[in-house]
Amino acid sequence: MIGWLSGTVRARDPIAGEVILDVGGVGYQIAVSLQTLAGVPDLGQACTLWIQTHVREDVLALFGFADAIERRAFRLLIGVPQVGPKLAIAVLGGFPIGELLAAIETEQRVLLERIPGVGKRTAERILLDLKDKVAPLRDALAPVSTPADSGIHLSSSFADDARAVLVNLGWKAKDVEVALAKADDGAPATLDALVRRALALLMSRP
Repeated sequence: MIGWLSGTVRARDPIAGEVILDVGGVGYQIAVSLQTLAGVPDLGQACTLWIQTHVREDVLALFGFADAIERRAFRLLIGVPQVGPKLAIAVLGGFPIGELLAAIETEQRVLLERIPGVGKRTAERILLDLKDKVAPLRDALAPVSTPADSGIHLSSSFADDARAVLVNLGWKAKDVEVALAKADDGAPATLDALVRRALALLMSRP
């Protein structure tokens, strides 16, 4: 069983939600949430991810996490009926881990429903199964200082890639266009920063 991997970033695919780490000359393809992907460094840089190995008869898949808390949350999520690994990764990508745990603990069903792929019944199952289980994870989160939110400048390549990522996640193209337009206030940005800011705008819609 693989617990974590430490190697060099060889590929980052925001659309597929995947990272390839070169560990001792072997390339490990790892599925990650948008939240984790945002913290993965540039190509050629060192990176360490906590790993959950998912094995089925015909598939061996690796899921990577920024820290052990996110991995524990993933394990809780896949224990919920009808929540598989891909949906669990989508749920983890919807919010920073602290906000997600708080939403579950305080039974904010409507907030969870804003995550693409999560309908009313799925959100209810997650809350029913996990609302009394997430407190230890939330308590274990270290206090993190939050930097001031930087502005976003939409270069055409960033906008196109961000649009593809968000539509691939299940958001409607029209809503994505509106969010990307609002995310632009003139400062430079990375693709991950643009996706996260647009995603936050989409999630905050009434």
